[in-house]
Amino acid sequence: MSKKRRRVVQQVAPVIPYIKYRVHWIDILSDSGWADEREFNRMRLSHPVNEGWLYSKDKYSIKLFASYDREDDGAFTFGDRTMIPLSCVKKMVRI
Repeated sequence: MSKKRRRVVQQVAPVIPYIKYRVHWIDILSDSGWADEREFNRMRLSHPVNEGWLYSKDKYSIKLFASYDREDDGAFTFGDRTMIPLSCVKKMVRI
């Protein structure tokens, strides 16, 4: 009786020249409705977390993208883009 061999296909992550990060930051909160003082005092800033590849960072902002398409010629097309003021970034963790 012969044993069947399983063929294991290893998935190789595509080579992409960007580093992936999880970014914790602070965002504004706005509301165009009417509110009394109690409701107004309960307003808090939002604390979103974004994950994506770091496209660029300068002294003013960071740019992230969460999806991409690589063309046949090697060029990238970016999707799910986010630009965050650097003054709002609280923590960046490389993942």
